[in-house]
Amino acid sequence: MRRIARLTRRAAAVSYNLQPTRIDEHLDQLEVKDLRGSDELGILAGTLADLLARAKLALRREQLRAEHERDMWHAVGHEIMSPLQALLALHEQPSDESRRYLLRMQQALRVLYGTASPSEALAAAPLSPDRLDLAAFAAQLADNAAHAGIADVRLAPWDGGPLWVHADEYALEDVLTHLLNNAQRHREPGTPIVLALQRLDGHALLAVHNRGPGIAHERLERVFEYGESDAPAEGARRGQGLFVARSYLAKMDGRIEARNEGGGVAFVITLPLQS
Repeated sequence: MRRIARLTRRAAAVSYNLQPTRIDEHLDQLEVKDLRGSDELGILAGTLADLLARAKLALRREQLRAEHERDMWHAVGHEIMSPLQALLALHEQPSDESRRYLLRMQQALRVLYGTASPSEALAAAPLSPDRLDLAAFAAQLADNAAHAGIADVRLAPWDGGPLWVHADEYALEDVLTHLLNNAQRHREPGTPIVLALQRLDGHALLAVHNRGPGIAHERLERVFEYGESDAPAEGARRGQGLFVARSYLAKMDGRIEARNEGGGVAFVITLPLQS
């Protein structure tokens, strides 16, 4: 009877601690080592403990699946919002009938995806890399930046010919859009954002430079982490842009780094050159 009483008290304690927000912390906290045995009670106690441990594992798997699905949906919402912002810049006049529909789309996205931050689910986004001339791409980007609301973007003189890389054009455009928006936010008023190309040791480099405050040395690497931002909260977009940039470039065998130089900050993209 004493063993039955101990099992009853312990099972009741586990039941009491099963709060909805912390259920996975207490689900397998049923200690039965001293109650296990070959008799019916011992078998019952051991079976109960094993079932609770399996239930905790299944619950954790379901939590991870739900978190991944939620983050993926928010990531999709963010990636839709970026080109939508560019379309709004192209239709900025209140009298433009198209603007009204674009604003409705923007509002629908905000309602659908809410304000929760997206997560590292972005790293799972599929890309379709192809042969791309980075020099021509950079020139086109500088010419079109004003249409996305980023004024005075200049391409430094380049006479090195084509820079053929293996990249996904749309993902790379998204990367550069994030970098240009970041430069726009931090540049000194009245100064340009400069794109600069370089060929170095079998790689093509594209730098996005703005004059303005530098980045603390200890944050030069950390700025690419998800959620790391010194910008005002912007819902799903806060602290995501540079994380997206690094994630996409990694899928194209590229990399990105931040440097304090030229009286400001340069974000340098490096991609392997293709023959």
